[in-house]
Amino acid sequence: MNNTDYNYKHFNPKDYDFNTFEGPKAGEMFIDFQAVTLNGKDVSLSDFLDRPIVLETGSITCPMYANTTTAMNELQRQYKDVHFLLLYIREAHPGGKTENITTMAEKRDHARSTHKYYDEQREILIDSVDGAAHRFYGSMPNMTYVIGRDGIVRFRANWTNIDALKTVLKSIETDKIEKKDFYDVVKPAPWIAVRTLLIGGVSAMVEFFMGLPQLLHQHKEAASKS
Repeated sequence: MNNTDYNYKHFNPKDYDFNTFEGPKAGEMFIDFQAVTLNGKDVSLSDFLDRPIVLETGSITCPMYANTTTAMNELQRQYKDVHFLLLYIREAHPGGKTENITTMAEKRDHARSTHKYYDEQREILIDSVDGAAHRFYGSMPNMTYVIGRDGIVRFRANWTNIDALKTVLKSIETDKIEKKDFYDVVKPAPWIAVRTLLIGGVSAMVEFFMGLPQLLHQHKEAASKS
């Protein structure tokens, strides 16, 4: 997959297969990857294994990410012995205001904007331009993994599900494995969705609503696995 295919200019539901969730399953060993922090430091995911890890994917134009930030940052305050990491990926809904990513400099600028738009407090890891880490872990726009200190995946969710995550975190220091990995979409409030799409731009909102019937159909198909 080249950078242009991965960092699409225009959202189309066909860019996603919600029925397939690739990547390490619960009970399997995590996949290490390289990333860059906001201050330009090169890191590996394994650098954070001194504590359990909660890894979420997102971008400033993703309504699903926007819908989880407040709860995720609150969980970070509650669980100080857990690394809460955000892996910044491709723009879910690029448009005339926030366009698709073509360089690491652009990706870093977009990742910094999480503070402005969402008051993001977690450590942000910036994926490569071609989304190598994102694709290792399943390519969903807003998924979550919980990884133990031993590198074993304890839990994963195709869509970030705060209630399920809270349950997992209560037993984070045990060897408990949660096998369920498909969860229904928790739809953001309309105002959150509109605000987030407008960060992409008016064209991002138009493309979203044009693709909405197909998107809803795909979500309905995937829901049968949850």
